Amino acid sequence: MAVETKPDAYATAKRVLSQIPHPVVIVGAAHGGERSCATSTTMYVSHVPAMLAIAEHPGSRTTRLIQASGEFSVSILHDAQQELAVAAGHAAQGDDKFAALGIPVLTRPGSDVPAVEGSVANIWCRVRESHPTGDHILFVGEVVDAFVNERKFDALLRYRRRYMRMGHWTSEEAPEGYPT
Repeated sequence: MAVETKPDAYATAKRVLSQIPHPVVIVGAAHGGERSCATSTTMYVSHVPAMLAIAEHPGSRTTRLIQASGEFSVSILHDAQQELAVAAGHAAQGDDKFAALGIPVLTRPGSDVPAVEGSVANIWCRVRESHPTGDHILFVGEVVDAFVNERKFDALLRYRRRYMRMGHWTSEEAPEGYPT
């Protein structure tokens, strides 16, 4: 009789989920004089109103600040900002992780939530919903402000557990049925 072993869930996730290419973003949060950030990914979930989703670890300072303030930023990194992605993925001492790690900040009037200066785009969101999802919390945010850097368009990607450049266009226009 053969003994069936259960596959390691984390190893399975690394093998399977790493096959999904995604943009590398830095999520920013602030509340009560603290600022934090985390390397993450994002996807849009609605066009009207414009909304996107992020997933963060429940025990992180970034998650705590998002829950306290009800807002967050998403900075879509340029392919020249890989070192910022690596830095944001590490812990930092003090109340301001952006300053401690030397991450350049872009702010918007009326909000303390920092974004990453020099990114392809910066999006500020108000939390509309949050849901526990396995080992993360899914935050759905409504876009309240955004900045698109028209001079930068080569987003940093993550695919097969590595950073990569975007590549090249394979069509001249968006395929039918894709509104964005």
